[in-house]
Amino acid sequence: MQRVVLAAVVTLAAWCAVAEDGVNLFVSNSGNDAWSGRAAEPNAEKTDGPVATLARARDLLRAAGAAARGVYVRGGVYVLREALALGKEDSGAPDRVITWQAYPGETVRLTGGAAVTGFATHSGEVLKADVSALNVPAGRERQFFFNGERQTLARWPNKDAADMPGGKWAFVASSVGAEKSKSFHYAGDRPGQWKNLKDAEISIWPNYNWWQTIAPVAAIDAADKKVTLSADLPYTIEPGRRYFFQNLLEELDAPGEWYLDAASHTLYFWPPAPVEGVEAVLPVAEGIVRMDGAASIAWLGFTMEAVTGDVAVMKDCEGCLIGRGTVRNAGGYGVVVRGGKGCRVAGCDITATGRGGIVLDGGDRKTLTPGGHVAENNHIWRVADLWQTYETGVNISGVCNRVANNLIHDLPHIGILLTGNDHVIESNEIHHVCLQGSDNGAFYMGRDWTQRGVKVQFNRVHDVYGFGFVGPAEGDAGKYVYAAPHQAWGIYLDDCTSGVTVLGNLFYRVPLCGVMIGGGRDNVVDNNVFVDCVPALHIDDRWDAYCWDVMQQRLDAMNYKEPPYSERYPELLKMGDDPRKPANNQFVRNVVAYSRDDYRGLSTTKAGSAEAVIYNLSPFDPESTVFSSNIIFHPALPKVFCRSYKKDDAATLEWLQWTDRGFDKDSELADPKFMNAAADDYTMKKDSPAFKMKEFKAIPEWRMGLYKDEFRASWPPPNQEIKDASAHTEWVVAPE
Repeated sequence: MQRVVLAAVVTLAAWCAVAEDGVNLFVSNSGNDAWSGRAAEPNAEKTDGPVATLARARDLLRAAGAAARGVYVRGGVYVLREALALGKEDSGAPDRVITWQAYPGETVRLTGGAAVTGFATHSGEVLKADVSALNVPAGRERQFFFNGERQTLARWPNKDAADMPGGKWAFVASSVGAEKSKSFHYAGDRPGQWKNLKDAEISIWPNYNWWQTIAPVAAIDAADKKVTLSADLPYTIEPGRRYFFQNLLEELDAPGEWYLDAASHTLYFWPPAPVEGVEAVLPVAEGIVRMDGAASIAWLGFTMEAVTGDVAVMKDCEGCLIGRGTVRNAGGYGVVVRGGKGCRVAGCDITATGRGGIVLDGGDRKTLTPGGHVAENNHIWRVADLWQTYETGVNISGVCNRVANNLIHDLPHIGILLTGNDHVIESNEIHHVCLQGSDNGAFYMGRDWTQRGVKVQFNRVHDVYGFGFVGPAEGDAGKYVYAAPHQAWGIYLDDCTSGVTVLGNLFYRVPLCGVMIGGGRDNVVDNNVFVDCVPALHIDDRWDAYCWDVMQQRLDAMNYKEPPYSERYPELLKMGDDPRKPANNQFVRNVVAYSRDDYRGLSTTKAGSAEAVIYNLSPFDPESTVFSSNIIFHPALPKVFCRSYKKDDAATLEWLQWTDRGFDKDSELADPKFMNAAADDYTMKKDSPAFKMKEFKAIPEWRMGLYKDEFRASWPPPNQEIKDASAHTEWVVAPE
């Protein structure tokens, strides 16, 4: 990592240097916007000193023109009613970066929240407060924070961390005929007792384990036990699927629950602790900072919190940086980069957002023009509190952007979601993701043959299990089964993802599959280590009713027969008459070690469910798929499940039967000699047989995850309790 870190420090240091020969301004809670802002402290006469607001500092910096250098913000809490807007006129230059930063050694909190005070007794343990003076934006009342923690919108059933993942749930009793996309039947009598539904919402996983949403409730028919939503959902609402109601004053019946009556401007709250001396906050501002069309600005060292939308945004910017920040308690994403080029999100701690952690979107796919954005050395955890699917740790799109050395964990869904071309995903650590959903993975991309050139390399991926609806309970009418682990994988190359290199990664305790290739081609899985991933590799094809028309449209839209695609990705010209074939994939120079032999992964680790295999190929193209130079370690002889593309020859093969077919001829069944597998040290000893394999290289574990430098918001990262939840667990539930 030394070479990587040094490069990062040099680049960031150049961004962050504030020249002493220009205009530096100061902001302080003891300042005055009528002053010059040129001094860090008020003078003795209280006639000059720092300014009081960020907006005033911005305006004075604009007036300084080419002499402008930066702004120091003194320690304290600064309340913003709208995001600070920085544009082209606030820009610096590559050799004159404008730096906004917290004063050295002082903590600066920038909050978009308004303090709620004056609580009085409403009924029992429930308090109330008048918030009419706070001007809370209409329709954005889903968030309230007490003592820095997100509180729970009054809901039914009540949240219960001891219940199944995600808390306590209700379950759909039955669908409603032609209204299956917006209506369903419930069990019991509770919903029919509510008298006021004007703000009622439902958080629901209506059908599949990969999609959740929040939708307004239009009506509840108590006689028919029927719920009707305000609009159709993209999926039908099926029996046994989980949901809960929220934003109901009548259900405010537990500590930590709250409700805001927007009409009367009254906040109702059952505090989990005495309110005296404790900060209670409703977000008011949409965000903290909005850079639009700016260049060469660094924004460093701030705690940013309590907003209704995305905390920090860089739109169409060039060479800008958000770093060393603590980003928390937001309705949207932590940091968003859209358009522009060469922007960086570095060293931030991001948590407790309503959606995801970071968005990187830059570059032009039609011309393959790079965006050059980077998300590096960020700690992202417990995000996507409200919208839980496809709201990820990092969401990357466009062309040639990089996600590196981030620690991403404890998410309900995907760790890193990617669309686009030529991105690099490297040296990250991702674990305990997919905690509330399934048919997803630590890394995910899919549904476009032209999204190629992606490198997923040198990452540590572990403890990825998945959770979701399995189906009706056997022999128990009216009941349903949820399970974990369930359909979650390490690297998920879904829906014909092609042209991806998976290199030098370490996978352990990803029990259901290390790398999942769903119908794609030209993918290379090279020089990885897989420990207790059963199988290590899965390949399949897509079905006849799959959206082949959409795939063709996306292929044609990139003019793939012409430059730059024909030159950059000549494989697209070789797809032949059957692009559906999962052809030309490779699994080479990998180390695979596993012990259990009583399940086959993909969906479950239930003991006795199937025979274990190292590869599940259902189907693959035997003529073009390469298996070579691998080290396999298992107490018994490993097996392979395989079926040839468009052939009815499915079989589970013994290892010698597999090699007799010409695969893994130069692979070896041997102990890879890990240093200390019990302590998750999978470094291999010098005499490991892996190093005798042609061109195999040691996995660079020392490069993976966060590293210490002056731009990290905190160090060391908090101790993480790594829980092994790979043992099969079932919950049998009933809609009652």
